[in-house]
Amino acid sequence: MQAYFVVGIHTRLVNGISYPAMKNIYLKKLILVLLFLPWMSSCNVPNNTKQGSDLAEQELGHAPDTLSFTLSEGNNIIFKAVLDKKDTLDLFFDTGGTDLVLTHRSVKDRTSLLQGKNEHYQEENYVPLEGTYALSLNTLTWDSLPIHPTRVGPDEADGHFGWNLFEDKIVELDYDKQLMIVHTSLDRNLEGFAKMDIEYINTLFCIQSKLTIGEDEYPNRYLFDTGFQRTVILDKDLRKTSNFPDTLPVIKESKLRNGAGTVFVNRVVEVDHICFENQCLDQVPVLLLSTPNPARFETHILGNELLKRFHTILDFQHDFVYLKPNSLVDLPYHDAS
Repeated sequence: MQAYFVVGIHTRLVNGISYPAMKNIYLKKLILVLLFLPWMSSCNVPNNTKQGSDLAEQELGHAPDTLSFTLSEGNNIIFKAVLDKKDTLDLFFDTGGTDLVLTHRSVKDRTSLLQGKNEHYQEENYVPLEGTYALSLNTLTWDSLPIHPTRVGPDEADGHFGWNLFEDKIVELDYDKQLMIVHTSLDRNLEGFAKMDIEYINTLFCIQSKLTIGEDEYPNRYLFDTGFQRTVILDKDLRKTSNFPDTLPVIKESKLRNGAGTVFVNRVVEVDHICFENQCLDQVPVLLLSTPNPARFETHILGNELLKRFHTILDFQHDFVYLKPNSLVDLPYHDAS
């Protein structure tokens, strides 16, 4: 079985501003809000004393949106979505990508986007269709999204949507219950969760993690990519600069396919631990990337075969990721020895 290889990665500018710059704009807006906090504190805000943050949001009129998903055999987080109030699609959540991306096959066969103009449709990767479109995920809606078609995607989905649809929210992924809970605020006890800073690079986000082999430790940056179906990809340049050993026993070779359909063969080795602060997984098979990094910057990549083992909170308001092991933590790995 070939794994789907980070197809969602593509960078873009919004009105000529990159996403890191946009985060700065939001920060300036936050500063303006903070100037008015003394006045706001005099308002009668209900005390959060019953059921944590969910109750507080309900009392304030901002109940969290709860969406069911299916975790596929390929480790994709798949939702039922409605495009322009008429086309029902299967889309997966890809934190290694941005925007709304549909396969050419789905654009032609699963939507009404090309009614009356099929003969003029050219299959160009990531060239957006004309106009903008509405998308609904249960109670969540977006009114004007561009659509970026791509040639290759997993057979189990019609496309994906990226993390930036939630850039002002807090996204909770409960893999045990197969639920996504989207919060406007979160004020609850996060004891037991590992907490990592988000680092924004181009239009993507990364966290810090650490591999251990014997007594040696290898801390580095990792792209947080729920759209990648395997465990971990180790960048070949970062392996070299960190003196990562090139003599580990090879478990097997694994084939990956990128968004252009090219197949790459990579060696699979096993590391003793991968740790997020004090939360560690043991005997993890990782892939040694033999080609240029698809992220187009130096980073290792965390995939959803590993990430699904954690109850996950993505706090895009304060730029933190929280991880806590869940009931899937002891599942066997696809590439295990």
